[in-house]
Amino acid sequence: MPSATTTLLLFVALLGPYLWTRIQVLSLFISNSPTKLERMSVIPVGVKFADRIRNCEDALLVEEHGLAILSCDPGRDKWNTVMGVFNLEEPITRGGLWVYDYASGTDTLTELELVGYEGEDLHPLGLSFDAPTSKLFMVNHGSRGSRIEVFHLKLSGEQPVATHERSIIHPLINTPNSITAINGNEIYVTNDHYYEVRKSKVLALIETYAAIPGGNVVHFDLSTDTARVVARLPYANGIEFINDTTLAVSSTSTAAVRIYEADPKTHDLTFRYSFNVPFMPDNLSTDKNGVLLITGHPHPPSLTKYATTRALCNSEEGKTAEVCKEATPGTWISEWTAEGGRKDLFVDTWYPSGCTTARDVERKVGIATGLYGKGILVWKE
Repeated sequence: MPSATTTLLLFVALLGPYLWTRIQVLSLFISNSPTKLERMSVIPVGVKFADRIRNCEDALLVEEHGLAILSCDPGRDKWNTVMGVFNLEEPITRGGLWVYDYASGTDTLTELELVGYEGEDLHPLGLSFDAPTSKLFMVNHGSRGSRIEVFHLKLSGEQPVATHERSIIHPLINTPNSITAINGNEIYVTNDHYYEVRKSKVLALIETYAAIPGGNVVHFDLSTDTARVVARLPYANGIEFINDTTLAVSSTSTAAVRIYEADPKTHDLTFRYSFNVPFMPDNLSTDKNGVLLITGHPHPPSLTKYATTRALCNSEEGKTAEVCKEATPGTWISEWTAEGGRKDLFVDTWYPSGCTTARDVERKVGIATGLYGKGILVWKE
């Protein structure tokens, strides 16, 4: 029979690596607090459209047209199915998609007309666009259940229009967060949790903070309506191709980005390696030079508090509330390549809850969005 010492050593050997990893991640709760965060910027950022749009979760660039598509949802103040905010005392404002012309010099912002989409139950998150087929994919966290909306996007002409083609509802797509299109008929979708916050907030929180690999990546084929899980990881969030066969996925609760090899025929994913970041990574994008842009949250406790107070702070009453005067959760933007590693571009708290960055390298324009930010960050290098 093993001695108590032997049992303890075995326990430490088995759980030591896991516990050490969790300690490193949770230590960010101290080092990245708003009062301790080391601020920096190597990009000349400014805010645009703060009086017109807010709570924009994702942004994608259609560089051929010099346009950015933004998914924005003021209703997130009261309805956030990822973070567990369900304030249903008053009607929830519908979200929408916006088109920002960043290239022509007009700097115009236009709400994208959604033809054939009925109702007010629209709360958009992740976006992806397949240019050859003009298909736009959008995660919708509606009150009737999360789903993927598919549109045909027409950007030529005086007014951009997205015509609704179908909704994708599938048991394997229960907590969708981010999408990347393989082609017009196939997509990868991340599910951030196994336990849905709207069904069990406690179990979802345990899954998050214990870094249980309940999240996954699902391959979905629109031509056959079939889905299968191709990878499992804790808090699967942003997903983006770096090149034709290399896929990056954010694991938010482990403060890491995982790199997979994607089989171009079967679309199976093979894990290759991961790298850590000093914040909780959210969405990912890749510019035309193959540089991965990672945006995320330095201090999760501040973000959680900020999320739960937005309904108050964006009301008339909130203008004088003390909680609305406190420091905001920060934004951390980095770029990464396999050859050069990670380089920080922007770290600060004056623009809250940054979650996506996209860059047009030919025009030298960058755009970043904030989950609860007013307006978007824009810079020209």
